[in-house]
Amino acid sequence: MTTTTQKTTVAHEKESISQSGAQVGIGIIAILSAMIGMWGLACLAGGLSQYGIVGLVKGWISAVMGI
Repeated sequence: MTTTTQKTTVAHEKESISQSGAQVGIGIIAILSAMIGMWGLACLAGGLSQYGIVGLVKGWISAVMGI
C-alpha cells in the first residue's frame, strides 16, 4: 500500500510541475501580445500625428495596390 501512495504522489508532482510550466508559458505569451499591441498603437499614433488620417489612408492604399 505504501508503494502505491508514493507512485501517486510522484505522478501528482509531475502533473503540478507541467501545469505550472504551462501557466508560465501562457503568461509570457500574454505579456508579449500586450507589448506588440502597445507597439502597434504607438506606431498608429505616430503615423496619425505625422500624416493625418488622409495621409495614412493614402499610404495604406498605395501599399496594398503596389502603386
